[in-house]
Amino acid sequence: MLQPHIKVETVDSFCILSGNPDRVPAIGSYLKDCEEVARHRGLITMKGYTPNNSTPVTILTTGMGTGSSGIVLNEAFSAGARNFFRVGSTGSLIQRDDMGVGSIHIPFAAIPDEGTSQKIVPQEIPAVAHPSLYQALCSSADTMGISYHTGLVWTTDIYYHNDPEYFKQWARYGATCVEMESSMMNRFCASKAYEVRSATILTSDGNLNDKETIYAGNLEENTRLFAQGVENTIKITISAIEGMIT
Repeated sequence: MLQPHIKVETVDSFCILSGNPDRVPAIGSYLKDCEEVARHRGLITMKGYTPNNSTPVTILTTGMGTGSSGIVLNEAFSAGARNFFRVGSTGSLIQRDDMGVGSIHIPFAAIPDEGTSQKIVPQEIPAVAHPSLYQALCSSADTMGISYHTGLVWTTDIYYHNDPEYFKQWARYGATCVEMESSMMNRFCASKAYEVRSATILTSDGNLNDKETIYAGNLEENTRLFAQGVENTIKITISAIEGMIT
């Protein structure tokens, strides 16, 4: 059946999700024979194959936030997706030199500070990554010699906040970074009794608690660091998918 928003009838078991539609072709450039198969309401879908073992992969745009992500997750699952890797961006929360622009985060769980996932599972259900996918990402990063941080990612509906102390409190609760989609993805998988699995890998575009952002300081250098981080997360994810098949 043709899905009403992603505009495809079938989706591969392995899916890479990106909130930013511009990142979809960037991910596709690391796959073989990757082609755009649908474009609708800002949601781009591409299909290709991993470079070493030709595993079919679908790349999907989710848009920003849990509401849009929920639509894409449901339709992708209905069309055949069973493994979701979110490749996204984040803001670091821990004030450390190694958590600036371009640093990589692989969270083992998300703090569900958003309203959408609470409509599909009880509040008590944790928003955890699937151990197999989480470990696949970590193992790939280790093998490639790419450093990363683990911990909790805080998923929120709020991008801007008037109180600068607001972000610091979540760091005190153990969150290493913040974004707007992962808890919805993980809890969606929980709602399917783990018939479908998920994990997240993120590149930091700055640190919210020391006011470092990609736009502060040397823009050219920060843009380079962020682009390198994104490239590394893509390579790690594709390697993780291939490692789960062999």
